[in-house]
Parts: sequence; structure tokens; C-alpha cells
Amino acid sequence: MIRAFLVDDEQPARDRLRRLLAELPGVTVVGEASDGDEALREIPRLAPDLVFLDIQMPGRTGMEVAATLPPPRPRIIFCTAFDQYAIQAFENHAVDYLLKPLNRDRLAGAVERIGSLVESGERMQREIVTASETQAGLFPAGFRSTQGLEASGVCRPARQVGGDYYDFLPLGDGRVALAVGDVSGKGLFAGLLMAGLQGRLQALARRYPDDLAGLFDELNRAMHAITGSNRYATLFYGVFDERTRRLTYVNAGHPAPLWLHAATQTHRGASETSTLDPTGTVVGLLLEARFEPATIQLASGDHLLIFSDGLIETRDIRGTELGARGVEEAARECLEAGVDQIRDRILAQADRFRDGAEPEDDVTLVVARVR
Repeated sequence: MIRAFLVDDEQPARDRLRRLLAELPGVTVVGEASDGDEALREIPRLAPDLVFLDIQMPGRTGMEVAATLPPPRPRIIFCTAFDQYAIQAFENHAVDYLLKPLNRDRLAGAVERIGSLVESGERMQREIVTASETQAGLFPAGFRSTQGLEASGVCRPARQVGGDYYDFLPLGDGRVALAVGDVSGKGLFAGLLMAGLQGRLQALARRYPDDLAGLFDELNRAMHAITGSNRYATLFYGVFDERTRRLTYVNAGHPAPLWLHAATQTHRGASETSTLDPTGTVVGLLLEARFEPATIQLASGDHLLIFSDGLIETRDIRGTELGARGVEEAARECLEAGVDQIRDRILAQADRFRDGAEPEDDVTLVVARVR
């Protein structure tokens, strides 16, 4: 069923259009407006599939209404007695342009085409919902704490399907891998590449438990073969050995994770923070790229905050970024709490910082604590 909205400053014109539409199957009129300002108030509220829009009206013209409508925008058919606005109408994303007096057959044809578009859009939306549910199932259900490590992660796509990725990969012999990645771009294509990255990394992790340079070399060649010249992924991948409390990692162009040192009884006397800076370029962009592993010695009570750029690039209404400093400050407010609570506190701070605005990018965060 197509939900239609009528905009015309002449009541007789609206009445005639309503009668003509009543004769067509699959159409219901959900509202009408007599001027552009009323249309701009009612269309977002009613969210119709289709708007029949006059052009010359008191106040805002139909062209101004079409150019001002916020997303998600309905499809627009202009209905006017003037043919000189046709080019401008299609520049404003009109799907058809009907001249008054309206011809019944011409109107029926236009509505039939809209019906096909609406059906196609609904089918696509169902497929996107299915893809979103499938992607959510790819993320780990949780992290089974070991004797040496506890961790918690979350991914919030900016759209229904995103390009961020995180994983916890048990490697045996007291070792576990932590991974956070970000595929360039957004939407379905980024989601497909993310799934490909995840599958390849899971397959390679057990083959290269001690050879991260070899793992990344093979992963890079595999991703380069499928991504093309303008697609890539940033990736942080670290293997934690609970017997030694060492973390060996490769940071392939990813935002530097934060290493929050536990307070010690040494001369430092207080907690400090280090960053795990990139050790190589992004994955999949350059076939001959090389990735150098690094190793750090962790201690009981140390925390790792691994995130995608969507978190630190969260902006307030002035355009100021939350940044790594904001993430660290939120974490330090509750370091004695569980890793789930630390994760949620950081995300809540990002939400407050955004102050109701929609996120511009996927947000992924992993919080790990050494026991």
C-alpha cells in the first residue's frame, strides 16, 4: 500500500486528486497541506511514501519544499499547470512531473511505477535488516575470562550494517588474541568486506600463533586481491600470553589503543598511560606492505582500551572531538569496576558528548584488564 500526501493551495485541486487516487488500487491518502510550511511540518510527522506537490503556492514554493525536506525523503511527483519547471523538478529528485488538469491514465501509470519502487525499497530494507542481524551474530557472544585476562567488547554500527569488527580468538597454551578492525567505507559493501576480514583472520590466527608478521603478510595479500585499489582496513591484532603477561601485537594503521598502567609502588607512584602506536600501514592497500610486531610487558591491573576511530572522533555540537583523552578520562572514573561497566561508561560518555546527534561512524570498543 502506497501512503500518499497531497500538497496544493487549491482545495478543488486536492479534492480531484483525492478522487482520482481513490479509484486506483494500492493507494491511501494519509494527509494533505494547503501550503509549503504546513507540508514541511506534516510530511516528516506522517512519513508518507509519496508526495503529490504543487509548485506555485503562497509562501514556500513546491521547489523549496522539495529541497528542504529532511531525510528519509518521500518520493515526489510534481503536479502543476506549468511545464517550464520540469528540469528543475527532476533536479530536486522528483520521480515524475504531471501537468494539470491531471489525466487519469497518466496518473495511474505514475502511481504504478511508484508502487514498484516502494516494493523494491521494502524488499531492500528487509534484506538490510537480515544482513544486520547476520552481522550481529558474527561478533563474539562474550569473552570467557582466563586466569590472566578479562575483556569485553561492543560494536555499534552507524547504519544498520557497518564496517567495524572486533573478536576474541583463543589460541591455546594460555594465549588469546584481541582484534579490532575498521574497513573503509560504510554500509553493505563495508559489511561484506568486514565479514571477509573476520573469516580470513580467524582462519589464519591458529596457523600463525607466534608469527604475526607472517599472518599479516598473508592477510594483506588476501585482502588486496578482493578490495581493489581504494579499499582497505585498519586493524589492531594482539596476542596475550597469560603465562608471561606479554602482549605481542601489530597495529596496521589503526588508532593507537591506550595502555593504562596499574598504580605501582615504584618511584612513579601513580598510574600512567602509553599508546600502542601503528607498526605498519593499513591492510589490503599495498601489496608489498610489511608489518612489524611489537611486544610489551603487561602487569596485573593494567587496562587496554582498543577502539575504532568512530569513538574518538565523536563530536559535540561545536565540532570538538571526544579524542583519546576523553575516552581515558571516562575509563579512569571506574577502573575498579568490571570491564563491562568500564565499556558502558565510555560509551555513555560518548553519547553525552554527542548530545543526541546521530553517530557519523561505527563505534567499536574493547576493554581488557590483566589479572
